[in-house]
Amino acid sequence: MIVKAKTGVLILALIITAAIASACGSSNSNSNSTNSSSSNTTSNTTTANNSTNNTKKADSASSGATHEIKLGAKDFEYDQKEIHVKKGEHVKITLASDDGGHGFTIPDYNVNIQGNGSAEFDAANAGTFEFHCSVMCGSGHRDMKGTIIVDEA
Repeated sequence: MIVKAKTGVLILALIITAAIASACGSSNSNSNSTNSSSSNTTSNTTTANNSTNNTKKADSASSGATHEIKLGAKDFEYDQKEIHVKKGEHVKITLASDDGGHGFTIPDYNVNIQGNGSAEFDAANAGTFEFHCSVMCGSGHRDMKGTIIVDEA
């Protein structure tokens, strides 16, 4: 009876471990093409919202100026470790991940992209802010980070 219980617990632990490992790893090339087509319809966009940002957005929108940034994610790193924008700019960041599920977040600006997609925000505050991967993507997840530097205009 005790042997059956220990065997059952061991099998359950192996199943849970396998499920977690398959969810965190990068996808293969066959599922990547599926992810590319479905990500266009399911991209997540988060816009930072507060009264300061809304005021700046109105100013940016009237001038039509949007600072567009294309950011790549692959092999547990971003292709840009440092991003510079100017205070007051309306910023659009588009994330493209070639090797599986990655994300991008700037917590100080309430920006969060999960998978391929884009987000917009207004760089209302000057300073240096950390960004990092917002999707648990595997063993190198902790190393996926960088800084966005908002310079005085």
